[in-house]
Amino acid sequence: MIFITGGVRSGKSAFAEKLAASMGKEKHYYYVATGVAFDEEMKKRIARHQQDRNQQELKWTTIEMQLAAPEYLQQLDTTDVVLFECVTTWLSNVLYRSEGDSARSETIHNCIETLQKQLLAWKVQGATIIIVSNEVLDELPSNYGEVNLYRKWLGELHQWIVQQCDEAYEVQFQLVQRWK
Repeated sequence: MIFITGGVRSGKSAFAEKLAASMGKEKHYYYVATGVAFDEEMKKRIARHQQDRNQQELKWTTIEMQLAAPEYLQQLDTTDVVLFECVTTWLSNVLYRSEGDSARSETIHNCIETLQKQLLAWKVQGATIIIVSNEVLDELPSNYGEVNLYRKWLGELHQWIVQQCDEAYEVQFQLVQRWK
C-alpha cells in the first residue's frame, strides 16, 4: 500500500497517477472515486480529474464509491492497481450521511472499520493500492465541533493507513517528499 497526502491542489493526484502508470500497462487500473458532484465547483473538479485520466495511455475503470466498495471490486490480485481518491472526501461522505444519527460515532467507526478491512483485503490479495488524501491537520483547531470531529477521525485514519503502508509521500507545490 502507498499513501500520498498533501494540500489541496498540491499535485498529489497527478503524482499518484504517474506512480500508477510506472507500474506497467499490463496491469488492470481501478480509480475509486469518492467525490459527489453536489455543486458546480465539485462538478468541475470531477470533470477535470476525468479529463486528466482520459488523456493518459492507461485505461482506468472508474468506480464511484461514496461509502462502501461495490461487490464486484471484492476480489483483486497482483495484476490490479487501485487508486483510492480520496480519503478526505470519503470521510466527508460518511460524516454527512450519518448526520442526525443517534449512534453517529458508532456509525462512523463502523464505516471506517469497513474501509480498513477492505484496504487490508486488497493488500492481502496482492493488489497495489495507492491511497490519496488531503492534509488538513496542520490547521489550528476550529471553533466548530463538526470540523474538529472530522479532523479527529481523519487523523486516526491517516495514522492507521501509514502504519499499513509500505510507502508514504507528502506532496506540496508538486514537490514530493517520501516519508516512509
